[in-house]
Amino acid sequence: MRERVKQIFRHLDDGVDLIVLLNATDPHIDMSFFYATGLTDGLFEGCGAWLTPDGACEITTSALEEEAAKKSELPIEVFRSRDDSTKLLRERLKGHRKIGINAAELTHATFERLRTIAPKSAKFVDISDAVMEARLVKDAREVEMIQRACSIASRSFEEILPFIPGGVTEAEVAAELVYRMQRNGASGPSFRTIVGSGPNGAEPHYTAGPRKIQGGDMIVIDFGAMYRMYCSDITRTVVVGKASDEQKLMHDTVARAQAAAFTRMKPGARGKSVDAAARTLIDGTKYKGRFIHGLGHSIGLAVHDGAGLHPASEVILKPNMVFTDEPGVYVPGFGGVRIEDDVLVTRQGPKYLSTTARELLEL
Repeated sequence: MRERVKQIFRHLDDGVDLIVLLNATDPHIDMSFFYATGLTDGLFEGCGAWLTPDGACEITTSALEEEAAKKSELPIEVFRSRDDSTKLLRERLKGHRKIGINAAELTHATFERLRTIAPKSAKFVDISDAVMEARLVKDAREVEMIQRACSIASRSFEEILPFIPGGVTEAEVAAELVYRMQRNGASGPSFRTIVGSGPNGAEPHYTAGPRKIQGGDMIVIDFGAMYRMYCSDITRTVVVGKASDEQKLMHDTVARAQAAAFTRMKPGARGKSVDAAARTLIDGTKYKGRFIHGLGHSIGLAVHDGAGLHPASEVILKPNMVFTDEPGVYVPGFGGVRIEDDVLVTRQGPKYLSTTARELLEL
């Protein structure tokens, strides 16, 4: 993992001589801890990763996580109480003048603890941007994990399609999909599964509820698998029975917008120009103004992994970045359409990592 640590320091130019990635209690766990250590299981509450400019990384871990920490093959120190932990932190901070913290993920209480026990001469600096920049470009192992997460999610979605027209509820579809993902090798869902049927599909972040799915319903299904802590994020829109002309038009509009954005997802492209490709197409139709969110987001150890594709995005696409491409159209009272795929940026052009069919499925 030395290269990952060095990559973080390459994005810094202010003399930071130590970076500490310190976890609080779940859910306040910094996924950058796992990025730097290469660990892919364990919770590591209260544990820390200590990074230095030469690429070294060491772990302070509770006895609870000791066996999991050993899998990293990195140097570890074990604490068995809060007092032990404080002593280790104090020793680790000693002699360092400029200490980097990932403020985007560090809780205020944890930072206050660090500041209290650090040398008075030490200065803390926020290195969140450097961490995000490093994590945006995936290495081969990370791409492999995301691809596996995409494959599991794609296969599981295809398996649950016959289940949907059987008079089930949205919540039952979500539960079946999560079950299938875990049965197919996922450690769990990468986020709360969305199943929005009929008018509920007009809410982009709707939660699967008790509504019973009916014939003629258009259903937005947004799902993802987690594999060894890496995430996938896919959305498909299906119809129970034969689609109406309006449903077909909505889906076709979104499909063309997604394809327009996909062709722009090449090295050197700016995030807002990729978003504009989809947004301009949708705004040239009767659905102008109905695309109400950004085109996509980076994905990796987190579902929203730090950067986005939206009208103000200045991110420059580089090889081995992974972003979602997910335009949508939402009409209150009627429903919505979203098509979402995970896309790997390569030197040869964009590549879909999610593989399940993108056309409008009539169930």
